[in-house]
Amino acid sequence: MKLSRILENSGIKHAGPDPDITAVVNDSRQAGPGALFFALPGTKTSGEVFIRQALEKGAAAVISAADAPAPARAAFPDAVFLRTGDLSLALSKAAANFYGQPSARLKIFGITGTKGKTTTAYLLESVLARAGARPGVVGTIDYRVDGRVLAAAANTTPFAHTLQELLSKMVSAGAAAAVLEVSSHALALGRVEDVAFDVAAFTNLQRDHLDFHKDRESYFSAKARLFELLARSPKKDRCAVINADDERAPALIEGLGGKLRIITFAIDAPADLRAENIEVREDHSSFTLVAGGERLPVRLNLLGRHNIYNALTALASAAAGGIALRAAVGGVEALKNVPGRLERVDAGQDFTVFVDYAHTDAALENVLSGLKLLPHARIITVFGCGGDRDRTKRAPMGKVSCGLSDIAIVTSDNPRTEDPAQIFADIELGIKGQFDNYEIIPDRGTAIARAVAQARKGDIILIAGKGHETYQILKDRTVHFSDTEAATAAILEKAAGRPPAA
Repeated sequence: MKLSRILENSGIKHAGPDPDITAVVNDSRQAGPGALFFALPGTKTSGEVFIRQALEKGAAAVISAADAPAPARAAFPDAVFLRTGDLSLALSKAAANFYGQPSARLKIFGITGTKGKTTTAYLLESVLARAGARPGVVGTIDYRVDGRVLAAAANTTPFAHTLQELLSKMVSAGAAAAVLEVSSHALALGRVEDVAFDVAAFTNLQRDHLDFHKDRESYFSAKARLFELLARSPKKDRCAVINADDERAPALIEGLGGKLRIITFAIDAPADLRAENIEVREDHSSFTLVAGGERLPVRLNLLGRHNIYNALTALASAAAGGIALRAAVGGVEALKNVPGRLERVDAGQDFTVFVDYAHTDAALENVLSGLKLLPHARIITVFGCGGDRDRTKRAPMGKVSCGLSDIAIVTSDNPRTEDPAQIFADIELGIKGQFDNYEIIPDRGTAIARAVAQARKGDIILIAGKGHETYQILKDRTVHFSDTEAATAAILEKAAGRPPAA
């Protein structure tokens, strides 16, 4: 495709040479002959540092925020060098053009919110699959279409060019719909600016990512951007799906100004779809779905009140997309589990072990509150907080864990470049002097083994924070680590009568 066509509506003026472009990239290592390289700013290094490397690999054109270095321009006189004040917007436009506007050929469901995006995406995927839509999913765990994994997820919502490429692959695979988990980072960084949404769903807003957004209002504004994009989408019959139980619902609805159809859902507040007669059992949850004149029984394989909300989000989104509620209920009931979301670890033990992704105080409180409703002797929680991330949630997470558990074990999550001792100190600000039912074990594997060693018949162990992740990010390296594998190994060691590893 000619460069001029790729730059249409991007705001970049170009009247010079018009090379054929073979790829749109922002990583110089992925550049090849004919590539268009976007020198995006990074968290630590400017993309302009890598312009020469991209050109050496054959890039035909470079777009940057500042003039490309003079030596690079001199060494590659046939390359096209362009500038723009908004690289993210230009990348979004260019990628959508390059891949032929794939979102126009799919029914696009966007899900945003602090909690519940991944589970809701799985539930909605199940509904759409049963409806014959061969859906694609872009989310926290992986990127997939029609049940086939395309790639592991590097980001919940990838860069615009990767996202547009994924949507293009979904179209080629025969998908009729795509479900996108839309993160606040992606919305703030313009990664979905050129996705034509049909349905946008809001799950909730809790404390998270304040290291990036700085305050709750900025965080909320980023989430609300999805609904602005929905309002300007060229699609017909667009619909906003909003959790009426969340305190931010009125602001979202007011912001739409009557421009769109809205479907609300709730457990407590008046709403278009409501859950009544909620029951949470040891192996399932159930409720009555009330929508207009319909009352439909729903039985989920997922546990907890928070998963009732996730099911409501999926059901409302399906209804917004034109799927009959009775058929949608069959879809949510068909989902067996979600990786790393209250995922049960069963190796024949007489106590229960769950692995869950809960990594905020609100998410941890939701999960533990739900587990306390189940038959149990004691609750033992293993948790940590990520390094180089929002420090304001650490003390509250400690307080929630100790307050809702009989035993809490503080350990490492992904410490990254931060000293684990500092993370533990931040967590202890919420519990030291207030609770005595916790201990700190820095090594995560040892912490999990300690929890298993202490467990007695009827206890519940919750291993929180990492969920589906199969790695741990340390200061100087990333290593393989799975909570599920570590828990299974510890259970088998205990069954064999061997003490846990020190």
